[in-house]
Amino acid sequence: MAQQGQFDFDSLGTETGHTNWLAGRQMAVAELARKVGLPLGHVVEVWLRGNVRLRGRLRLRDEVLFMDESAMNHLQLVVDNVPFAVAEMESCVRLD
Repeated sequence: MAQQGQFDFDSLGTETGHTNWLAGRQMAVAELARKVGLPLGHVVEVWLRGNVRLRGRLRLRDEVLFMDESAMNHLQLVVDNVPFAVAEMESCVRLD
């Protein structure tokens, strides 16, 4: 019977794994932004249905690595701590 491995928290290691993971996440968000045509990570002015205007940094509400085309209208975004769906947007203008 094989023994269970252990984490060695006392050894000196590098943070390259975490750094690489963060870089991968940033690349995935950049690719998603390109696919959907939205300026994720930038300061924007968004107009929602009902004549609601938001200004702030456009972010994903939840981290999404892979997005299929059928789920695009259900993509959840956040500006100035206000969540909304892509389908609610009337316009989005990058301000920076």
